[in-house]
Amino acid sequence: MIKFFRKIRQNLISQDKTSTYIKYAVGEIILVVIGILIALSINNWNEQRKQNNEEIYILNQLKIEFEADSIKINTLEKLTSGKVKQSKNLLKLIKEYDKDSTKITPLYPIFLIGKAIPFYDYSPTYNELVNSGKLNVISNDSIKVAINDFINHNALMESTLYADMKAKKASYMNHVFKYFNGEINGLLWQSKMSDLPELLALGADYNGFMKNTNTKFEINKVLASDSELLFIYNKNVKNKLYLVLDLLNREINK
Repeated sequence: MIKFFRKIRQNLISQDKTSTYIKYAVGEIILVVIGILIALSINNWNEQRKQNNEEIYILNQLKIEFEADSIKINTLEKLTSGKVKQSKNLLKLIKEYDKDSTKITPLYPIFLIGKAIPFYDYSPTYNELVNSGKLNVISNDSIKVAINDFINHNALMESTLYADMKAKKASYMNHVFKYFNGEINGLLWQSKMSDLPELLALGADYNGFMKNTNTKFEINKVLASDSELLFIYNKNVKNKLYLVLDLLNREINK
């Protein structure tokens, strides 16, 4: 093609057709410019397509991770709700406790309500985008704002509510282990503890635990902590998480 245009130029020069040559030269320049613009447009289109594909991949990865968080928070919400009920039942049983009875309160609530299981978000894809400086791959600013709000809220909960909860649970379990040894906890998980004689044989002071006024105080502390946690899960964490998922779904389905 280049040889073809060169031959035309040479013919025009040899024929001394200067004005025609100038027009031709201008036309050739215009064609070259148009060719360059077309090449640039194609290149830009390819780059944009690659960026769009990368963004869709990232959004789908984020959706998978936040859906996993959604399952986790719902599970923890149910577990926390169960512990709230168990604490209330245990307080009622302590109030009605008869030390002369051979019937024992189910032991698993005593140990269950002392377990601290807070919610921690898990979003490695988003963290990688932040750490690598590629956050702009996500073009929708609303998604970035919502994810930041969700992560920052959980970080605040970790340093305040979760830390306070762990301290209260630790205090309660220290109280529990004054009356029950660790072997009992293991047997409970194996469903091998059924009556008072077995309990006493392991050196447990069941009566001491039920009659100690500090027991109610410690249970009330974990009850208050779990009740607050349940509210936070239901009204704050879940709402922020569902907003992120809603925005991700809308962007993916555009």
